Amino acid sequence: MDKNGSSFDDWTENHAWFRTNYARLARRFDHQNVAVYGKKVVDHDSSLSRLLNRVGKSYPRDRVVVEYVTRKKRELIL
Repeated sequence: MDKNGSSFDDWTENHAWFRTNYARLARRFDHQNVAVYGKKVVDHDSSLSRLLNRVGKSYPRDRVVVEYVTRKKRELIL
């Protein structure tokens, strides 16, 4: 990641990494929120508020992707 890049570019790269690695992340962190920064998991927690509190102290929040992962298949209701 370019250290001089925009926060949106960094976030986009982290989100792309998250999507590409979702199945592996879901196996390892099932039913947890994960924080991705620098194309790696930097923290995880079942509590979103606890995770956001820790991440906000250590990483630039506008560059970190925080998502909930689960092995369970998602249903889309239209």
